[in-house]
Amino acid sequence: MISHTLLKLLLTPAALVCAAATFAQVAMDLSLNRTVYMQYEPIYAAVTLRNDSGRALAFGHDPKLQGFVLFEIRDSKNNLVPKRPGAEINTTGLLLRAGEIKRLVIPVSKYYNLDPLGTYRMFAYVSHAQLPAEYQSKETRFQVSPGVEVWSKSVGIPDLTGKGEEKSVERTYSIRSMTEGPDRFFYLVVEDNDKVYGVIRIGKRIGQEQFRAEVDMLSRIHLLMPVSPKVFHYLAFALDGTCIANQHWKTTGTIPTLVRDPANGMVTLAGGAVARVGIDFQDPNAGKLTATQLLNENGDPLENAAPLPQPPRSSGLLDLGKEVVNPNR
Repeated sequence: MISHTLLKLLLTPAALVCAAATFAQVAMDLSLNRTVYMQYEPIYAAVTLRNDSGRALAFGHDPKLQGFVLFEIRDSKNNLVPKRPGAEINTTGLLLRAGEIKRLVIPVSKYYNLDPLGTYRMFAYVSHAQLPAEYQSKETRFQVSPGVEVWSKSVGIPDLTGKGEEKSVERTYSIRSMTEGPDRFFYLVVEDNDKVYGVIRIGKRIGQEQFRAEVDMLSRIHLLMPVSPKVFHYLAFALDGTCIANQHWKTTGTIPTLVRDPANGMVTLAGGAVARVGIDFQDPNAGKLTATQLLNENGDPLENAAPLPQPPRSSGLLDLGKEVVNPNR
């Protein structure tokens, strides 16, 4: 006769095998495109789900189809990061066929308050009414940094009515640098005392090459960012962070430069010539899409979207597919 103690020892491995099998019904992976983010920059998480349950999992409103994708995020003091008021990740309409692998890219900073500086730990969870348990991803870590300010200019908002009745409001453009691995990246931050209008990744440090910045009579900022010793990225942004110019220029007999007319405040790009993609410089995102290009405000696919370097304004849940990179890479 087998004793109760021996029976428990014999059953324990079998129980562990069953538990492992149950856990493997949905395999999860969580990843970020970077490990360091500028403060207020949109943070996207890629959640990969593999459905090994043997049945299709449809996420819907019916209680029998209800499912959730959630995150647990903790700061450096192990405090739970709260959700933003009213922010809920909508998974309705998501379908995972049996055996299917699907990658979801979610704007985590839209749903969770990741504005404070510091280091964070994050897990992803998925649950469904037809699954016996909740499933958790591995831990991933990232940092939110203030960067180092290398250039700044405060401007007024132009009075386009000409009446001069409104009180002058100040807004600030600042260029900040942030180190990630061996590289140093530049960001444009547009803000005032009450609001941050845009955090835009505008380029990378190239040797000892220097960027150029000018503000025109309408308080729009113009930037000339080196891409190589002979190629420059010309960008211009409005006061709300919207990109209004996006071109690459190259050195010919003359070097591209920004010229501001002291009489009327107009800023023009002088010298050089338009650079050709694939000939004068390589497009780092050639053949790839970003979340900004795929989504509009309603979460619908965009048609003929231009790859503007502006803050992603995507909403909801997005399946980016196989040939898509996270934004701002």
